Amino acid sequence: MPSERFFRLPKAKADTIRNAAIQEFKRVTPEEASINKIIQSAEISRGSFYTYFEDKHDLLRWLLGDFVASYQQFYITELKVREGDLWAVFDAVLDHTIQWVADQGLVEIVGNMMKGNYFSEHFQEASSAGDKMETAVMEHIQTLYELVDEQVCKLELEAFEGLMQLHVAALILALKTYFTNAEEPEKIKTSYQRKMRLLCFGAYPRRTEE
Repeated sequence: MPSERFFRLPKAKADTIRNAAIQEFKRVTPEEASINKIIQSAEISRGSFYTYFEDKHDLLRWLLGDFVASYQQFYITELKVREGDLWAVFDAVLDHTIQWVADQGLVEIVGNMMKGNYFSEHFQEASSAGDKMETAVMEHIQTLYELVDEQVCKLELEAFEGLMQLHVAALILALKTYFTNAEEPEKIKTSYQRKMRLLCFGAYPRRTEE
């Protein structure tokens, strides 16, 4: 994790470092990524870099965590804006995610991570953090659950967790299809929206018609 000194940086400076890291991890695998290129692009010294991060892998872990936190915030913000209408958020999230993934360069970054040894070398570390990650996910789901209007989605927390898992699975499938150019964008969106309607109304014909 970044040092406290990094978190005390002005937002503009932290964003400059973040953007420099994104460009470098988009360019090459984590193993090939150059700290020199990152610090030159961010206009910081090597000494400053090492007061912020342990190494480039520490920087990448923070970057990935920052991606997740930013994405989770979208759900929270949208639920508040849409007054708890979960289904309206589900409808909006595919277009948002497609644009967000493209803007962040996540396709390239994840692709480079897969090309290198990052996943295999850090799998054990991720596994050991499993309980902590699960706790964070459940805290996020609890936050969403409390924001959802019961008039549009009345479920117990455990059922709501299952609903979110199904939503995420459908979203990931749609994104995978979109970014591999396997289908036309409109077909992908239509298929995704159909799955969201199934989550909303179920498969019972009379209830679906109502």
